[in-house]
Amino acid sequence: MKKRIAAMLLALVMIAGVFAGCAGQPTATTPTTPASNSGTANSGNTDTTKPADNGNQQAAPAEEAIEKEAPMLAAQVKDGKLPPLEERIPTAEDVYVEAKYSPEETPSYGGVVRTYNNGMWYWGPFCEEPLFRLLDDGTVEANVAKGYDLSDDGLVYTIHLREGMKWSDGTPFTATDCVYYYNYVLVTDVDNETGKITKSNAGRNYGWYKTTDENGILRPAQVRYVDDLTFTITLYSPKPTLLQAICIDNKWMFCPKEWYKDIMVNDASAPHWSGETDLKLIGGEGLPTITEEEALANALKKSELYNFENFSKLGDQLGYRYWQYAGRPTLRPWNIVNALTDQTLVFERNPYYWKVDKDGRQLPYIDTVEFVGMDQNLWAQEEIAGNIDVARFDAGDFPIYKASEAVGNYTVYTEISPSWSSVGLELNQSYKDLQYRALFQNIDFRHALSIAADRNEINEIIGNGMMTPAQFAAPEGTGDYIAGAPQKWVEYDVAAANKLLDGIEGISKELNADGFRTFVGGEHDGQAITIELETRANAPSDAQLVALLAKYYKALGLQIVESNNTDNNARNERYYAGDIFMGAVNSSSGSFNVMLRPDAVAANRNNSAFVGKYGLEHQDALTPEPGTGLAELIDATKALVSANKLEELQAASKRIAQAHYDNTWVIGFCVSDRTYDAVNNRVHNFRSGFVNCDELRFLGYTKPYTWFIQD
Repeated sequence: MKKRIAAMLLALVMIAGVFAGCAGQPTATTPTTPASNSGTANSGNTDTTKPADNGNQQAAPAEEAIEKEAPMLAAQVKDGKLPPLEERIPTAEDVYVEAKYSPEETPSYGGVVRTYNNGMWYWGPFCEEPLFRLLDDGTVEANVAKGYDLSDDGLVYTIHLREGMKWSDGTPFTATDCVYYYNYVLVTDVDNETGKITKSNAGRNYGWYKTTDENGILRPAQVRYVDDLTFTITLYSPKPTLLQAICIDNKWMFCPKEWYKDIMVNDASAPHWSGETDLKLIGGEGLPTITEEEALANALKKSELYNFENFSKLGDQLGYRYWQYAGRPTLRPWNIVNALTDQTLVFERNPYYWKVDKDGRQLPYIDTVEFVGMDQNLWAQEEIAGNIDVARFDAGDFPIYKASEAVGNYTVYTEISPSWSSVGLELNQSYKDLQYRALFQNIDFRHALSIAADRNEINEIIGNGMMTPAQFAAPEGTGDYIAGAPQKWVEYDVAAANKLLDGIEGISKELNADGFRTFVGGEHDGQAITIELETRANAPSDAQLVALLAKYYKALGLQIVESNNTDNNARNERYYAGDIFMGAVNSSSGSFNVMLRPDAVAANRNNSAFVGKYGLEHQDALTPEPGTGLAELIDATKALVSANKLEELQAASKRIAQAHYDNTWVIGFCVSDRTYDAVNNRVHNFRSGFVNCDELRFLGYTKPYTWFIQD
């Protein structure tokens, strides 16, 4: 049980750190400017009681001359194709010095690292550079931002940027790019009476930027330009976790205005939703009127690789998932250079990348990262053969990777997973078919499905015996833990499950000729109860789980079928629709910390399978019956959104965890507190043992720009 104890202890540290960072005094280091409440970057120093490196220290001089930039960039400088390094990175006072992750040796530049292409949420976080970065103790460090100040009343965050930072095309990165993104891309229209964000060019409605005004109405923050290196975020009431929310929900709170201004819909003649008339303050100075048709045409002119069927798709892809598109300027260490449709996606170094190591050498060390498209069944084979350098896997694949470690010349590293469940099932509580919806919302039905599953067999087949049978629940040792929750309804009892189903009105006790229960009355009278479960493309364990569930539930007289495998994007689109899928099997679901990232367990968003159209941000959101578990979940979610004190956040989080304990909308089968990475030994400076979760950006938390190749 050592691995679980390690996870529990880490979780306790996380919670303690979050509480310390939420009490109106953000984790603070040497302030950028004098202020009573302030904080700056913790870039390279884990002891937050000491002054951070901040990217504000000058790089230490080397004893002998060393390369300060990659040879491929030095050659371009020599040929006059690039300006000198000192003109491409921030000023000496503001350059980000990556001291903590700088290797003791002097790495050589160059080379290619290859990993598999597991979708944009694999390679997106890998290269991500957020405004602020969330740490595994729940605090934040400044990243793209140089630091921040917080007003005494907790309402105004003043964000400081780095002087001399540039986009990957060489144009200056300024505060205008931040305020423009918020005011014209992320939020484009607001209902003044309700405070609801009604339009977004990015196709996203981030309610976590809202705070309550004096009338109790949730309203989006006001974001204003101060000067090229400074902007402010003004709230209506204090939000103790605002910076954490930015880290998690809107990590890239900026975009290159000059590149975007003719591809984002805008009516220059209409008043701005914020009521601000000084357009410079909101990033709107000089913006033209752009229709959807013009935006689409202008975007397509920017690259022959782009192909958007309408503006809605354009806004979602370039306003939100921009890192997929070649030619779009970024602040990332590597940028994509080819089409999304190519089997292998190629990312090449950004010549204007703004981080250096302790010796003042521009990062990243590696020239190119390739994400190779292949069937997941081939990942281990390709890693063993040395054709890919990094492979992420779970307990089910541990034996094959570990057995071939020496042959494949790689090392298997162990990471920590804070998941509530590693293998589970979610039934859509808002499914459009009312007869099925009523069945899914019946707690006895979910109870029966839970105890009819043989978790020990699931563990052996899918987890190679390395997981723990458990219900969907916060792990012991975390602040969201409820005593007994992981053990609820985990006993294997088919007879008791059948008895539960026999007591549900509207379904038969008898089986039809095919051995299935049928509906009694209603539109589906006499029809076999058939549940389609979504699985993921490139996820063999999903299909395995559906096959096991089909066997278990046949013993209950229920028919389970697998719907077409879908990639992550297509699957999310179905979730966003909220009512076109019945249910889904999942892996690694849950919450790092409900206060900070409730999305998979709360009703704030509509991309959790069980929530469906009950998500508060759904454009056609449903309202549950008062007094039901779903009504309580929605009320608790609203309380979490509007909380402006630590104790309110804690109380709302506990309500959400309790609602799951009481209702079991997500049926968990097994959980593992570990994930694994196989890394070729030619890749150096990889750090293991990190917390592997979306909130901390998966492999991105290891800062791959500090990896280097040495054969």
